[in-house]
Amino acid sequence: MAVVVTEQSIAEWAPNEKALLDAKSLLRKGALKKLAKNDDGTLAFGHCDGSGSSPYAVSVDLATGADKPTVRCTCPSRLFPCKHGLALLLAYAQKGALFPVEEPPKDLVQKREKQAAQKAAAAEKKPAAAAPRVNKTAQAKKAKEQSDALDTLETFLVDLVAGGLGGLSGKSIEAIEHQAKRMADADMKRTAGVLTRLASYVSGEWLGDEDDDDAPGVRDVARGLGEAQEARIAFTLTQLYTTVRRGKKALEGKFVEEGTTQSEADAQLESILGKAWRLPELREAGYWVKNRKFLELAHERSDDEITEFATAIGFLVDLDDGSVVCEVTSLPFHTLPFTKLRASRMGTLEIAEAALYPGDLVNRRVRWDEKVEGVVRERPREAADYEAVHRHGKPLDPVLRAMRNQLKNPLHPLDAVFLVAAKKFGDVGGELVLEDEAGMRLVLRNMNDGRLPSTDALRHAAAAFGPGTLAVRLHYDLLKRAIYGDPLALFVGDEHLRLRA
Repeated sequence: MAVVVTEQSIAEWAPNEKALLDAKSLLRKGALKKLAKNDDGTLAFGHCDGSGSSPYAVSVDLATGADKPTVRCTCPSRLFPCKHGLALLLAYAQKGALFPVEEPPKDLVQKREKQAAQKAAAAEKKPAAAAPRVNKTAQAKKAKEQSDALDTLETFLVDLVAGGLGGLSGKSIEAIEHQAKRMADADMKRTAGVLTRLASYVSGEWLGDEDDDDAPGVRDVARGLGEAQEARIAFTLTQLYTTVRRGKKALEGKFVEEGTTQSEADAQLESILGKAWRLPELREAGYWVKNRKFLELAHERSDDEITEFATAIGFLVDLDDGSVVCEVTSLPFHTLPFTKLRASRMGTLEIAEAALYPGDLVNRRVRWDEKVEGVVRERPREAADYEAVHRHGKPLDPVLRAMRNQLKNPLHPLDAVFLVAAKKFGDVGGELVLEDEAGMRLVLRNMNDGRLPSTDALRHAAAAFGPGTLAVRLHYDLLKRAIYGDPLALFVGDEHLRLRA
């Protein structure tokens, strides 16, 4: 069976974010030439302009019998797949149907036949049980690379902090970006992403600042670090220090014995060490649920200018146990003209089986394979579904305690979505306030991230329909050191009033 190539799978196969960005650049520049495919479409090949004197020969073999394609390129890069191979994969995912059918080069056919013969010989020579020994060796090598990367990051952080925020310079930004590349090369992509964000905070790019036109390509520290900027930088440095400390423990397998839950320990493999969970692995590890009913509370899209990815998140309430989980899909910016992010779920989802990702987060990620027949069914909502939503609305006290508990881990998000039973809404000192049955109050504010104001929408909805059960995102303000609520949707009877466009 041929490997199915999608934009999402290409992003997962990329060795690091830089290689993927470089591949996109090659595609935009038209560096790929003479693209073609064989008669059954399982072999794509062509040439790609590069730094060499002549174009590189690049190919993609989809009939590998594995879950990844075989990518070949004549360039000297040590990355696999290289940026030229990734560019061909992207081109095939977007316009592979238009590739002309040609006879593949003889050497490529020979390599394919040789690979198939080697695989068949290996299957006869070794039983399947012998494979884990090779995997353990590869895992040990990867662990050593990641341990060395964490040691380098720790030394770098000590040097960076020693100079204080006043000592940050253009060279500091270059050094941070170098560390990001170092972590990406060690397959610690999330840590690389945190470092990339740190560079943007230092340079002020997150505020929309432009590079100096007189010095293209040269970046410097933003003029006059503001309080919000300093708070973001300080928190990001805390995240990185925690990454070093917990990453080393994860590599040594000391998490569980030091009191961390097995679920949180497994989550660190993803958030720190870059493990990409596959559905069979999650099932085998016990992170699996069956026969669940979900109703979507809110659906949001965010565009990350730093990573150039668009993300759609649906916050779903489990109608049986009341937990709020999230369904996540992401796509690179350049694919959006050809592919759409998942739309909002307007009905009630009946899920036969799904993965529930590990971790001590309030909103754990849920994922299922929609390609499998019978796994998911979306039906019209019923009165009993709305009754369950209201039944799971909680008072503020346990909600705030759960939020504070999540904030104890610097690697966790600074926000989480809850269902809160609201007795009334009102304005206090010019701010919208939620009050529960016990008289406890929560100030509602819009998150400062460019989204449309939802507090105004809530004022109108509550005035027209009255109070009810509020889907609200609690978020921690680093500068104010306080928790505020960002309203997402209001449920009143059988009405679901979404407060975001």
